[in-house]
Amino acid sequence: MIFRTLTQAVKDNRTFFITYNLLLLIGLYPLLAWDKLTVFLFINKHHHPLLDKFFYYITYLGDGITYGLLLITLWLLKVPFRKLLIGATSFVGMSIIVQSLKRIIFSHCHRPIKLVDDLSQLHIVDGVDIVHHLSFPSGHAGTIFVTVCLLNLILPNRNGLYSIFLLCLAALVAYSRVYLCQHFYTDIYVGGLIGGWTTFLSYAFFIDSPISDWLASKLPMKL
Repeated sequence: MIFRTLTQAVKDNRTFFITYNLLLLIGLYPLLAWDKLTVFLFINKHHHPLLDKFFYYITYLGDGITYGLLLITLWLLKVPFRKLLIGATSFVGMSIIVQSLKRIIFSHCHRPIKLVDDLSQLHIVDGVDIVHHLSFPSGHAGTIFVTVCLLNLILPNRNGLYSIFLLCLAALVAYSRVYLCQHFYTDIYVGGLIGGWTTFLSYAFFIDSPISDWLASKLPMKL
């Protein structure tokens, strides 16, 4: 049942699914070709004042508070409960996986600033509070990929350009985490992988599941 629903979701969102997984495939190259510090330093040295401002603000699209506001907005727009449930479970599932990896399995992984010997060689954007610990994987990258995957799945728009726009937006938000010295490329890659696939699986489980109807009946009618 879930596999059949997932297969249908892939067919209905072919452009998004193919482009997303193509990005993941191409994105493997930096992981295999260079170590994470080399990739980080390469990205960090390519900066510009306009990019500083752009990435300083766009990174907030990957914040959990922003995602919560999105769900509230969808609720106010009277999006069906079943789709809101997909949005909530996708974020919760992603967060459990990311935080378990970050705080339990890879709690020893430091942020980039802890591994750079000469901090004077770093470009640090003004106003950014640099974090030192709990680097892998990136929660912001996970959140933004949950966001764009959810919007592509639940909104009635099958336009290929719309899907590509969402993925470009997600890639920019994820990239901002490296640009702002908060994460390594490895962190955002795995975060994006977890975010996208958690949402696809949540969609496949709940979109036709009787659990959604049962749960909705147990909640206040306005919800």
